Amino acid sequence: MYDDVSLEAFSLLSMQTPTLGQYPLPNLRSINWWIDSWDTVPFLRLFLNPELASVQIVFPDDRPHPYLPATISLIPTGELTHLQLEQMDDEDFRQDAFYDLLDGASGTLKSISLDRKLSVAIAEKILQLPHLRCLDTEMPEARISPPAVVFPSLEKLVVSYKEAGSWLHTLQNIPNPVLLELEASFSGSSPIYLQTLGSSLLGASIERTLVSLECTSEGRIPLTEAGIRPLLSFGGLTKLNLFSACTTQRCNFQLNDFIISELAVALPRLRALSLGSSPCKVATPDVTVSSLVALSANCVDLDSLQLHFDANDIVTRRSRTSSRTHKSTCKLRTLRVGSQPLSSKHDDILLVTFTILHIFPHLETILYTGGPWDRVKQGVQLFQKAPRIIPIPTES
Repeated sequence: MYDDVSLEAFSLLSMQTPTLGQYPLPNLRSINWWIDSWDTVPFLRLFLNPELASVQIVFPDDRPHPYLPATISLIPTGELTHLQLEQMDDEDFRQDAFYDLLDGASGTLKSISLDRKLSVAIAEKILQLPHLRCLDTEMPEARISPPAVVFPSLEKLVVSYKEAGSWLHTLQNIPNPVLLELEASFSGSSPIYLQTLGSSLLGASIERTLVSLECTSEGRIPLTEAGIRPLLSFGGLTKLNLFSACTTQRCNFQLNDFIISELAVALPRLRALSLGSSPCKVATPDVTVSSLVALSANCVDLDSLQLHFDANDIVTRRSRTSSRTHKSTCKLRTLRVGSQPLSSKHDDILLVTFTILHIFPHLETILYTGGPWDRVKQGVQLFQKAPRIIPIPTES
């Protein structure tokens, strides 16, 4: 049984909701409440006035949640546009209280953030919200039966899912997609997860609107050409981040110069590009300085780049890249190199520094996690801070 204090709190919680004039802050439009103890719930009730537009609540992490349904039922729905609930159980999304909340706010909700896996019924309800623009949640593994119209107003989707990825087929029911941003986190082990995702997005015609795509694989799945290729149709992308962590024994980055050059041509509007997680200590011989040149030449607005490449290829080629990059106007300012291998010889360090600056003349910093890259970073910053010599025109 629960202690006397908790029972008293539950009794207070069950009291009639105050009238508008009784709220201590009747003009309050937004509330962000971290519930450390269920004993504080009666105080939360005093601030849940009918005019609230934004509600963010973090529930206690003790189990079970004896008061959670009653607390959810107190959230006003008349003006609610933003809803964020954290530390709920999967089972909480099978309760009538949360379904009733969505039903009551269906005409106003524009943003939902939930940190637990939805039930199928709740997922199907959310798919139908007519004004929903942003959704951050975990989809159920069971297959969802989509309504005739799905996400009619959705602009940003942050979703995590497992092996089945059953939610993907629902995207085909978006009538006139307006999706601008997608962040997908995959925790399964399928090597074709990225290829499947890209094909599903193409089938939903989302490539016409999408400007930001971020995909994370928690299962250390290889990043391959087959996974990249469906994304080459997303010509409007300004941000593309594809993360797949490497192990100490194996690099999961399996791309080459050919596919990266294709990507650079297909996605010229890119401003941020990350391919693979922080480059590891394993050499990547199939990606050379040619990829850097291709990105510099085609993605002139690129500001941030994270890429596995063979830095020692610059040393091997020596001056053979200079003539191909002398007209570079790429705006890149940040290059993430991780701890990928690099020669520690002084002359090689200088060659790598000046070649990278030649390819990316606006480079300001190099982010690294090991090796001699600190010397390259220092060289880049020293060169950029050095005064430029401007010739004085002579009189004719």
